[in-house]
Amino acid sequence: MARRLKESERVEERVRYVDSVADLEGCFENAGQRLVVIEIESAEVCQTGWDEEPELHWKDDQKAALEPCKQLKHIFQRTARDCPDVEFLTVQAEDDNGDEICDRLGVDVLPTVQFWKEGKLLWEHKGVDNLNQDLGEGVLYFGDQAGGNEKASMYIQDLDSQAEVKKFVEDEPDEKKLVVVDVSLSDAGPCVKIFPAVMALAKNFTGLAKFARVMADKNDDLREYMEAQNISQVPTFLFFRGGELVGRHVGSSRGDLIGQILTMQSAAGIPPPRPAAGAKKRQPMRRGRYTKGPPPAN
Repeated sequence: MARRLKESERVEERVRYVDSVADLEGCFENAGQRLVVIEIESAEVCQTGWDEEPELHWKDDQKAALEPCKQLKHIFQRTARDCPDVEFLTVQAEDDNGDEICDRLGVDVLPTVQFWKEGKLLWEHKGVDNLNQDLGEGVLYFGDQAGGNEKASMYIQDLDSQAEVKKFVEDEPDEKKLVVVDVSLSDAGPCVKIFPAVMALAKNFTGLAKFARVMADKNDDLREYMEAQNISQVPTFLFFRGGELVGRHVGSSRGDLIGQILTMQSAAGIPPPRPAAGAKKRQPMRRGRYTKGPPPAN
């Protein structure tokens, strides 16, 4: 019980309840450049976020419909506990100033989770459907926070100018190593969705490939780079080898991206990466005593 109480206190310290617009603005200001994740929830409404919400006719249906949002609350709190570099806020829509805060945030679906940085709304997910997954992906994409005390920046370098892109691409002594530049936008859902796969690839291909990300809407210099590379869709992945552009991939399909990288490595005569140390090996099928004919009857 003491351990649970201590853990609950840690969660409470990590999630701040906002009860006014003035309080919200103060949180934005105090956060500085840190990512701010806001959960706007209700104890009475739990919407899916679909264009047509299912109709509820009985109290039992209403109770069952609220259950996913109750579970989300615990997921939000656990995420806050595990991501100390991100600010987590909760707004109760039924509170006295709930309507005013929802108007300030532009919220019309409950629950909604929003991602803010430096007072700017970056991305949001409306409704409880798939919100658990989008919460984790958003924190990773915008906040650099992954599970197991890992950060995306441990494997993927963020580039802030064309000069940094040029240096990253050309300063690779191993001509066989594949250099991957992920060109994305901060408000594009497909870029957020595929980023966990990009991190997994960067982690598994350590020593065989290196990865960087260009957030093209971060400044005018990177917007020029995006135009110079004739990129009209995001995410677009540029592949370099020996300082030269050798291919590209467009789209947010994780499987297609993995297949494209493996194909390019195979074409260069580079085998796929070995399983990580500690990975379980496939056990050979054991042979019984009888090698011919059907097994004996019990």
